[in-house]
Amino acid sequence: MSKRISLREFQQALSERIQRSSAQPIGTTRLAVQVGGQNWLIDLADISEVIAPPPVTSVPLTHSWFLGITNIRGRLYTVVDLPAYAGLGATSMHAGNRLLLTHTRFSAQAALLVDQALGLRNLEQMQRDPEVAQARWNNERYRDEAGTLWHNVDLDSLVNHAEFLAAGKA
Repeated sequence: MSKRISLREFQQALSERIQRSSAQPIGTTRLAVQVGGQNWLIDLADISEVIAPPPVTSVPLTHSWFLGITNIRGRLYTVVDLPAYAGLGATSMHAGNRLLLTHTRFSAQAALLVDQALGLRNLEQMQRDPEVAQARWNNERYRDEAGTLWHNVDLDSLVNHAEFLAAGKA
């Protein structure tokens, strides 16, 4: 039987791991998430928060990957189904889903829906994979010690990509 923990315990444990990782060299620690059955890495400096998805208000005449907008502490965020945007199929909603809020330095106030957060990973413990990445914003791939493939996401390129910024259907 798997051990069940509360959302508060999970968030507290993740926060403690982030604080411990601050002793590591800057730029090597990534948030590991699952996106459409794939393992992805996101630079911690590119996100401001990881939260459980709140209610989302849909917006008509938009692409299927654009789920709508949500209000998080008085700020409106566009909500993007990241697996659907990446062509990996729509996210199946469950208690493990998370929203990654993009850092305020980005022009797009986006909340990226992922299948689940997997914790932190250190790039120094991985080897760069020589294969070419799929998209401009999915710029590098790594393999961990177990041989698991990880896609490193350039969030700046993603949120500034013309297709990402054009959520409306023409």
